[in-house]
Order: sequence, then structure tokens, then C-alpha cells
Amino acid sequence: MRPTKYNKRITIQKPTKTGNEIGGWINNYNTLEWSYTCWASVVVMNGYKKLQYGMNANEEVFEVEMRKRLVNIDVDCRIVYAGNNYQVVSTPVITDDKVNFQMSRTI
Repeated sequence: MRPTKYNKRITIQKPTKTGNEIGGWINNYNTLEWSYTCWASVVVMNGYKKLQYGMNANEEVFEVEMRKRLVNIDVDCRIVYAGNNYQVVSTPVITDDKVNFQMSRTI
């Protein structure tokens, strides 16, 4: 495993779940259950511009690879990368020593 491959700094944030007025729950990123910062490889998969409901929307999708850790990443987690917030859009695939997942954001 090349150490220079993981050259981007990301922060993974797990929100706390708070109840809402109709009996469900919402993800609250103001108070975090846990936060973890690590080095990862972030590669652009695609980016496109679309017209949706009369508004322009840009979407970016990245593939992230990081070393396997004890933290459990799921689709509720938020990734902070280069000052922007991204949502995990695929279930993380855990192999022997690494974790792969995709993240995206709509601008």
C-alpha cells in the first residue's frame, strides 16, 4: 500500500438522531455522536449539470478510499472535504485493509 495514495484530508461526522414533533427522527449535525479525521484518496467519478424543476443543479460524485478503521461509516454520515459537506451515497465496501464508498453533493 502506497502512503502517497492517501493525500487528501477528510472528516467523517456521525450525527445524533433527535426526535421530531410527529414521532420520527432527524439527523442533527449540530451535536455529533462522533467525528473522525483521516487521510484518504478522493477521486472524481463524474460531475454534471442538470435542469430540475426550472432550476440549474450541479452534482459532484467522488469515490473515496481510506484505510480500514474501527469507525462504522454508513449513509447517515457526512463527509467534510475541502471545506464542503458531502453525503455518503453508497454503502461502504470493506475489504482486508481498506474501505471504499461514494460521496456526492448537489450544488
